[in-house]
Amino acid sequence: MIITCPACDTRYTLADSAVGPQGRKVRCAQCGHMWWQSPQDEAAFPPDAVTEFHPVPPPPGKTSSSKKTAPAKAPADLRARRRALVGWGSFLAVLLVIGAAGYLGRATVVRLWPPAALFYETVGLPVEPPGSGLQLQNVRSEQKTEDGKAALLVEGQIVNVSETMRTVPALRVTALGADRQPLRNWTVEPVPPQILPGEIATFRDVQADAAGVLEVMITFDGGR
Repeated sequence: MIITCPACDTRYTLADSAVGPQGRKVRCAQCGHMWWQSPQDEAAFPPDAVTEFHPVPPPPGKTSSSKKTAPAKAPADLRARRRALVGWGSFLAVLLVIGAAGYLGRATVVRLWPPAALFYETVGLPVEPPGSGLQLQNVRSEQKTEDGKAALLVEGQIVNVSETMRTVPALRVTALGADRQPLRNWTVEPVPPQILPGEIATFRDVQADAAGVLEVMITFDGGR
């Protein structure tokens, strides 16, 4: 017959006559637990004796039920699918970031690559031109002498004529000479960079070596 320790589940094999008709007290050699084993057949030992049994050796390649087994590893194809899902998740996250940047910064995209404006209009996301909702006022330019050299002073204001807060783009100043030929150009940063409806931003810039400048042209650059 085969009996099992109720404390550690270690199994033992013993002769059918080892337990008497009244049952007998037995002790587990693995954990030392003692219990009363009920009979299955007639016993050949007196009922007051205590018998200690030793565990049955497990078959080759198997361990006793009292020992912990190592957790099974996931199949290789399942691990590969998990890696693929993680990779696709990362790829989609990158696409979302790129899409958000293209949506929120579409004005900058169009400034760097003008043909993109047609794409945005096609998908229903028209791009406002630089300086939309803003208006230049009180603009003036003046030639002055600094350290014996001709210098060019450019100053003016930008007013928000829209009903929403606007970001003020940089201004591009182009110096023109005879026959309105461009001589040079540069950018000027107005302050503050954002204005509410009705508010005014100002700009002022002095450029040295302005010889030959007869006129200036100021436009919104959209570099912000």
